[in-house]
Amino acid sequence: MAPKNPEHGSVSPRPRAARVASGGAKSTIALRIAEGMGLLAGPKTKHFNAKVSPKLFQAAAKRIGTTSPAAVINAALASLATEDELGPWLARNWGVLGDTPPELLNQIDL
Repeated sequence: MAPKNPEHGSVSPRPRAARVASGGAKSTIALRIAEGMGLLAGPKTKHFNAKVSPKLFQAAAKRIGTTSPAAVINAALASLATEDELGPWLARNWGVLGDTPPELLNQIDL
């Protein structure tokens, strides 16, 4: 079991895809930026208990391809935390995206 206190070590490494898109969710640009900023590193110890609009949750869940509350909240928080980083990220990766096969780009939720 992963430690609950970040001072006692970190969780065992998981494959990148599992860290970025847990629960079968599609990886979003915001999640990729958040990972690059180190915002997804370490144990998950913050707990939420909130009531939200079912329509809002369903729309967000549909967009990332999962009904996992944790995955939806992670993607939403990543979006808020990284919104100012999108422009610089696109500038750094524009050539890379231009060279990416269209079928791969279709799998990315831009």
